[in-house]
Amino acid sequence: MKTNNRSIFKMSAMGAVVLCVVALFSGCVYMKMDPPADADKTAADGSCYMATAANMLAGAGYGDGTTLQARAEDIYNEMKAHLSLSGGWTDAAISWWLSSSYNTWTSNPYQVVTVHGNKVGPAPSYDRPPWTEPDGPLIIGNELRKCNFVGLSISWPTSGSSIGTGGHAITCWGDNGIPRVMLKKNPTKVRVTDSDTDAGGDVQIYTWDDYTSPNPSGPNEGNGWYMDYSTNHPYIKHIAILSPIEIPGKKVQKVTGSYRIHQDQEEPATDLHYLVGSEVEILTYHTEINQAAEPPNIDEYDPRTKLEVDWIFDKPIEYCTWVTITTEFILSNYNAIYYDDVHFTYAGDTEPLPIPSLRWEMQTQQIQEPESIANVTGGYVVGSFEIAVPGANYPLQYRFIHEYRYDQDPNNHTFYLSGEGVSDVIVKNFQFGHSYGYLDSEDLWLFGEEIGDWLYQDDKQYPLEQMPPIPIGFDLPYPPGDI
Repeated sequence: MKTNNRSIFKMSAMGAVVLCVVALFSGCVYMKMDPPADADKTAADGSCYMATAANMLAGAGYGDGTTLQARAEDIYNEMKAHLSLSGGWTDAAISWWLSSSYNTWTSNPYQVVTVHGNKVGPAPSYDRPPWTEPDGPLIIGNELRKCNFVGLSISWPTSGSSIGTGGHAITCWGDNGIPRVMLKKNPTKVRVTDSDTDAGGDVQIYTWDDYTSPNPSGPNEGNGWYMDYSTNHPYIKHIAILSPIEIPGKKVQKVTGSYRIHQDQEEPATDLHYLVGSEVEILTYHTEINQAAEPPNIDEYDPRTKLEVDWIFDKPIEYCTWVTITTEFILSNYNAIYYDDVHFTYAGDTEPLPIPSLRWEMQTQQIQEPESIANVTGGYVVGSFEIAVPGANYPLQYRFIHEYRYDQDPNNHTFYLSGEGVSDVIVKNFQFGHSYGYLDSEDLWLFGEEIGDWLYQDDKQYPLEQMPPIPIGFDLPYPPGDI
């Protein structure tokens, strides 16, 4: 059996997973990376375009440092040593850095730089017309959800004959649309980092004006997407996109692993700690929990195959409470994720229960000559299983998404699971289903209940104790519809 796509998971420490419950648009918060990069200017110069470029490159995995922020600042300082401080273009700064000697990761697939909209027109007017795209916020949001990075170039409307004045660059990280689900309508808000301001924190949130009735409180330059950035609302002039290059035989893939940890101790837990990683270097990442907390502290290993994540809860987690962790990686030609050393921290001397280290691998058979098969597409296998640990009140619960490509068989898969670290551990309740689209953290845990169906179930119980991987081969009948 040929396998080009593998999903690997390893887990240790007491864990559980959960997701953020989101409503349609209102009240939703989508952030591509959180905390995001925010390279700030140190002087009143025109280097905002460099800061935006540095944030985007760092998000895509470039730069030196053990945090996303440190890598962005590293790239920004390298740009300032060579590029104009009087102004420039984000896409040009990205392209310059990628071809410079500072880029020591030339195999990183994030190399494609695209611009949509308008740059400054020719002399003598140097007009700056708006980006006349009715679905602009939707396009920006979906570029982020497609694993790309987006920089925004803005200008201000004038009341005279000239079209627009000034220019500024900011980095877009999110909106108020449903997290990681492709948008079908324009979100009403945008979330950015800005080298010129930290008002309210590193992330600023702005509201879009209506495309056909822009800047209601001042002049405008016609249709376009204006935002309440200042009293005289500026508009999007153009956007710069950083995306992966298409490499024959390889693919940039999204992989998600989510699991629930039960707070089994009578003492409230104040923090949650875990390691999460992959077998290959991580390009970009997002990790979240379902409990109220400030963005976590994330330290990156070198090479970046693993992250150390620490959350401080806004309110201590009481006894008998589930917490859900959901982590998303973007990886090059691989589909893998593992958790390790997952545990709560307590104010007193309470120790977490010992939890086994678990590792899983999914193999999907390759299709010979897929182009000859009608309507062949890629998709996702949704998986679920439980781990019963001695001394725990409830079994750990784990769910994952395994992405397979268009040239791999959607029906035939083999799942392998192995573990070590704690005796008398039982793994049970294996369930597998199919989804045509990526599931956000909420839908992942609603699968089999309110959406989708488990198409294969294994009711056996398997002991995990320093033993070879348990193979579970299964067929998924390709379901109709668009689940």
